[in-house]
Amino acid sequence: MKNNKLIKILMICIIILAVALGCCLVMVLQKANAKEKAEKDIDREISIDATAEVTDTPTLETAQELIQAEPMFEPVEDSIYTIADQVNLREEPSTDSEIVATVPMSMFLDRIGVSVDWSKLLYGDEECYVYNDLISETSPAGMDTGDVIDPEISDIPSTATIGGSKRKTVIIDPGHQRSGDSTQEPIGPGASQTKARVASGTSGCVSGWAEYELNLQVSLQLRDELIKRGYTVYMTRETHDINISNKERAEFAEQHNGDILVRIHANGADSSSVSGALCMAPSNSNPFLAEGLISESQKLSQCIIDSYVTVTGFNNQGVYQTDEMSGINWSTMPVTIVEMGYMTNPADDANMADSVVEAKMVQGISDGIDSYFN
Repeated sequence: MKNNKLIKILMICIIILAVALGCCLVMVLQKANAKEKAEKDIDREISIDATAEVTDTPTLETAQELIQAEPMFEPVEDSIYTIADQVNLREEPSTDSEIVATVPMSMFLDRIGVSVDWSKLLYGDEECYVYNDLISETSPAGMDTGDVIDPEISDIPSTATIGGSKRKTVIIDPGHQRSGDSTQEPIGPGASQTKARVASGTSGCVSGWAEYELNLQVSLQLRDELIKRGYTVYMTRETHDINISNKERAEFAEQHNGDILVRIHANGADSSSVSGALCMAPSNSNPFLAEGLISESQKLSQCIIDSYVTVTGFNNQGVYQTDEMSGINWSTMPVTIVEMGYMTNPADDANMADSVVEAKMVQGISDGIDSYFN
């Protein structure tokens, strides 16, 4: 009996020992599996990191793409002219980039950087880019405007629209220049009566500005606004140091195939109490212009003065008909002279020298041009 009890106790101990050893073995195996899994995870992370490093390392092909996408610009400080009928200025140096503005031939722009294919420009307060084949350091004034530039490299849009009309061309003539020219020229085709080629203009009683300065300042803003609205725009002058007669300004407009000629001026009077704005147009009996051209010039003048006074609040002196203006009589397209206000009137002069009012003046003239074409 005693031996049987010992045997049973021994068997129980053996079973307990076996269970304990089994538990230990399971724990060891679990630890081993966990360690193996951790090592595999580490190996996978290392592999991923290595792959990422290889992917981030540029190949020759991607390096060339980076060079093409981000050209190196050498800083410069000079000015250039556009030499195509219409040139796109872009946000980035790429033909796939957004267009900031479309500008006409002979646009004078400040350049601040140059690369092999592109130039970096300042357009107003914005930096933009233009393809180098579309610009020159010399004015293209002598170029034949009928010259065709390969559209594959010119970046020229086929059409520009405003309202329902395509590619309307506005010629802006900033009146006068730094020095008048008293040399005589006929006031119209075949006329025996003559006038000075270009007068010196009036001056501001408050601002102290010469009329030629105000005229150009407003005209440059008008140019930019009309371009934004989709027009093709040419300027008879973009500098004060020029000598171009009233007849030659009309001829410039014809050479550039203008649809209308808008001449920008400011008025003067003996009395400082006279104020307001007006537009000049030919009379129905103008001996130099055809009936249709007279009618269209009167319509253009009315559209502009109506919009101008509405936006600016200047006194409305209406449309003044005259046949004594050489710049009107020599015109071959609808023409108006915008007399923006009286520089001899303190209120008008102060307003025209104010940048906020100038913006309204530009808007008023632009709205009038839109109204005419629509």
